[in-house]
Amino acid sequence: MKHQEQYKEKIDQILIREKRYRDPEFSAKELSEMLGISVFQLSRLVRSAYDKSYSNLVHEYRIQDAMRMLRDKRYDPYTVDDIGFSVGFGNRQSFYNAFNKAAGTTPSLYRNQGEEPDTPPETA
Repeated sequence: MKHQEQYKEKIDQILIREKRYRDPEFSAKELSEMLGISVFQLSRLVRSAYDKSYSNLVHEYRIQDAMRMLRDKRYDPYTVDDIGFSVGFGNRQSFYNAFNKAAGTTPSLYRNQGEEPDTPPETA
């Protein structure tokens, strides 16, 4: 278990702190080479440590990042597609599919749900 924790810390360092998940070309093969283990070992390690596949783990980080950006006013000038590409999705369809699966809504609707409605208060 100690080795698993050490590898998990390295994976977190690479994927989260270095934000390698934002690179659409960053693969399980590349990560396994960085860790000095086989892709098979990486797959088993990720499944054991995170209870999900490598691709699902990467998608989760990307979606969390996209959700944060979609609700952050500093990113209002950027289109939803721009945000999807910036967090590492290689195309619009994969971003929308992954986002909808995770959030149960489209990125555009999610972004708009964060805003207060522009309705005047009722007068009695």
